[in-house]
Amino acid sequence: MSVVDMTSRTDEGDGRETEQARGSELVAELYERYHAEVFRLALRYGGGSTAWAEDVTQDVFLKVARLKTSLADPDDLSGWFYRVTTRRCLNRLRHEAFARTVLGRLVFGEPEDARTPERQLVAKNDLERAFLAVGELPAKERAAFFMRYLDGKSQNEIAEILGHSKGYVSKLLQRACQRLERQGWRVDHG
Repeated sequence: MSVVDMTSRTDEGDGRETEQARGSELVAELYERYHAEVFRLALRYGGGSTAWAEDVTQDVFLKVARLKTSLADPDDLSGWFYRVTTRRCLNRLRHEAFARTVLGRLVFGEPEDARTPERQLVAKNDLERAFLAVGELPAKERAAFFMRYLDGKSQNEIAEILGHSKGYVSKLLQRACQRLERQGWRVDHG
């Protein structure tokens, strides 16, 4: 092997190492900036369990590490972190709720016909269909819907987080509810 070949391979390796170092620095900066915000949001969803919130926070920042080169504007990712954290929390809660339901039926010995595999399958399918219906909403409508109906945020708060007017947020929520109701889901506006 010639000296030129070795130099070109070393240069390629240095380029990749430099890119990895920059990516690691970005992840560290984002962690420093958004860790507390992500943790607090996860803590609310997790009912105050710090272990639960730490697990979710770790999952969110693992996602950041995987996506570090494709993040659009690393200077303003507050909304992105809010959406990713909320999605991760909701997914985890959905899985936990289903597990509790099935385990609860087995532990507390409900009537035999109440814990049939058919009923468990129907309940699981209903839950999956509901989350799929919300998941199919356009991104802005889905984010506004989750913030309003799951986080209990006001339209003003949602407008501030998403960077839109209160009127636009109202339209997003209205469209989201209409889409869900057309699919047969009742949305409680209370």
